Amino acid sequence: MISATTSPELLLPVGTREMLEAAVKNGADAVYFGVPHWNARGRTEDFTFDDVRDMIRYARIRGVRTFLAMNVLVFERELWELPEFLEKIISLEPDAFIIQDIGLARLIRAIAPQQEIHASTQMTLASAEGVNLVKSIGFNRAVLARELSVKEIAAIKGGTDLELEVFIHGALCVSYSGQCLTSENFGGRSANRGQCAQSCRLPYRIFVDGKEFRDTDAQYLFSTRDLCALPKLDELEEIGVNSLKVEGRLKSPEYVAAVSRAYRKALNQIPLDSKDMEPLEVLFSRGLNTGWLDGDNHQELVNGTFSNHHGMALGQVAKTDRGQIIVALDESVGSTYPQPGDGILFENAALGVSIGSRLYAAQVTHLPHPKRGEPKYLRMEFGRDFDTRQIAVGMQVYRNDSPALERELRKTFTDRNLEERIPVNMVLSGKIGEPLKLTMSDGLHHSAEVVAETPLEAARNSENRSKNEADKALHDLAQKELSGLSATAYQLKHLDIQVDRGAFIPGKVLRTLRQNAAEKLDEIRCQWKVLSPKADDGKAFLESTRAKFKSGASTSGTTFASATPVTDAKHPIISVLVRNPDQIAALKGLDIDRVIMDFDWGVKYDESLQQIRDFGFKAGMATLRIHKPGESHYLKNILRLCPDFALVRNLGALSILKESGIPLTGDYSLNAANSASYDWLLSQGLSTLHPSWDLNSTQLFDLLENIDGQRLELTLHQYMPAFHSEYCAFARALTTGRRFPECGKICTKHKVEILDHKGERHFLQSDAECRNTLFVGKPQSALKLLPKLNAAGVNHYRLEMLTEDAETVRRKVVIYTQAIRGKITIEDAIREAGIQEKYGLSEGQLFNESTWQDRKK
Repeated sequence: MISATTSPELLLPVGTREMLEAAVKNGADAVYFGVPHWNARGRTEDFTFDDVRDMIRYARIRGVRTFLAMNVLVFERELWELPEFLEKIISLEPDAFIIQDIGLARLIRAIAPQQEIHASTQMTLASAEGVNLVKSIGFNRAVLARELSVKEIAAIKGGTDLELEVFIHGALCVSYSGQCLTSENFGGRSANRGQCAQSCRLPYRIFVDGKEFRDTDAQYLFSTRDLCALPKLDELEEIGVNSLKVEGRLKSPEYVAAVSRAYRKALNQIPLDSKDMEPLEVLFSRGLNTGWLDGDNHQELVNGTFSNHHGMALGQVAKTDRGQIIVALDESVGSTYPQPGDGILFENAALGVSIGSRLYAAQVTHLPHPKRGEPKYLRMEFGRDFDTRQIAVGMQVYRNDSPALERELRKTFTDRNLEERIPVNMVLSGKIGEPLKLTMSDGLHHSAEVVAETPLEAARNSENRSKNEADKALHDLAQKELSGLSATAYQLKHLDIQVDRGAFIPGKVLRTLRQNAAEKLDEIRCQWKVLSPKADDGKAFLESTRAKFKSGASTSGTTFASATPVTDAKHPIISVLVRNPDQIAALKGLDIDRVIMDFDWGVKYDESLQQIRDFGFKAGMATLRIHKPGESHYLKNILRLCPDFALVRNLGALSILKESGIPLTGDYSLNAANSASYDWLLSQGLSTLHPSWDLNSTQLFDLLENIDGQRLELTLHQYMPAFHSEYCAFARALTTGRRFPECGKICTKHKVEILDHKGERHFLQSDAECRNTLFVGKPQSALKLLPKLNAAGVNHYRLEMLTEDAETVRRKVVIYTQAIRGKITIEDAIREAGIQEKYGLSEGQLFNESTWQDRKK
């Protein structure tokens, strides 16, 4: 184990036991891996409880902390089955849990109040206000959203005393974690349930104003490069970030070893060279950059020409010559040339040509009559089965595999002779006639003392040896036997012998003492705080939450009447969300109750607010889905205008608005999936709350059995949001602008649709902070559930518009309101609603009863 000398914790991913050893032996301060059956990387190895116990013990002996990732949403029926499971897993003594679900966090706190919990990046925490709000739940640390710049991270650090964790290396998600419904909508596999289908890595075609846009190289429009924060480490350390996290539980042990070594070296202020960077690119890379840490740069964040591992860029093909290929090397290659056996990839992205082969031989060379400043050239030879005629001048060349490099990295966690161990001091003491004692200490106030089973005897031939000979013989024997620690985490640093002269000590006794001392020191280093988890306390917590809902006392003092009047199920409250002011006029005279404004950048709310009130409706304003430092102006606008209510979409906005006196309602983006989450969110001042869109109808009605249906709002019609991203696909594909205003606000000038691999079109929209949302082109309707929802006491329904003109808005709203009011049948409403849709109507995730299974398992 390489000890850390700097303050930030280096946190590495673990998907297998080998990855654990690779991380620990190459400098990790902490590791994280999935809870059995429950984690956000459904394709990783599913450890047993015994595996988890052994891994925690292995790491703790070596001074490395272990975090168990349980960062998924938990449905109602699952929540009630969890107390015994959680008691068992907490008893294994992990250092912390990484949690997304608020209800799960509260349940863990009820079962073991002293258990450390970390708020996952899946909670979409991007401001100090949001971080401080979840602190009240009992979280000890917040894992920040990956879309933050160093400047924004510093602002958050200055506004909270909670520990902060930041991603520094690995794959980036194009969508905000916890806000991505693409995998579920496109593939039936929820990213919030550990089953991301990586829809962002697929090719898409772009249509602008109805015509395909071909003047772009961004076929893989949403496939981000990989993050490498090595250039930003000093700044993150100066800010005071507590933990630096590497992504990659699906990567290889060799990858973990390479990343651990490079970042450990950098954190220890040892200059990196090309040999440190080489494996970071060769083993797995889609191209490295600093992500959002330097702020928005939409051109750099997404290459657009590929989505898979490409490795290290070598250069371009300069010439093909009699079975050989000559490559003009990029300056960045330095001296890290490919070796025989390496994988080489040739690519022409514009033509969709990608060809790979193993390298047979390579030699640095020069073309005849080289000119000053020309690049170095590499002459490559391949096996006879590789047809070099496929390779054309100008093709890009990458090195994307290296067996030799992997072998070297593998030695770092398999070769015992290379392993750095914990230095220990030993004191061997004893008097003739008394038991021999061995004390082993690690210099960190951990000390183990063991005693031999039999008294120490005098040597029979001691009189024949001189004093020096006897001392040397004893020292040599003790040094030999007591230093044999290769099977442990320790190495002997200093040995002090305090044994009577003339004593006889068999080697077997010394070996037994050494083994017992090492085992005892292991136990001492593994000692953990007493948590005493109790499943019964968790069950009592869940029962009390359900009882509060049934008695109408939920929300811890927040009265429902202060926000939105309770109505009986005979007259449900109908809200319509509009996305441009022109849609409002279409609502005049309709049988609805509320209108929610969700406008784009620069659109005024004042006149629209009054117009809605003049029509006799309650006027609401929606917050954005993300709240970042310096982005409170839209919240200040809500406070200034004092709408009749506000639709809250993120925890930062909830923190700011909860004491405003403005009635609040919560949106699906708060990811409430169970009654314990509902109870806490409602207690923060929300009158009603929309459930997470991860729930299907069965899970929704399970939830309704344990909450008050009048506190739940459900959208009966909407275009489902897929990606919600800081990255602007408009700017990347249609301009050369890195960020606003270089993009010329292109999103306001054109209608853009995205065609997926299934031939379905989807709508790309921007919000008031230039963030993009990809809306599924076929809207979801929950009309079939209406009778059962009414029976469950639900009486808040929402209809969401997108880009429809006023006439279409009116037709849609009329159909749905007539169905809700019981004036037309559900069947007629569904038929009429489907006619209105350009790409048809979908029942969506609410009617998906399938459970995705990984075939690898």
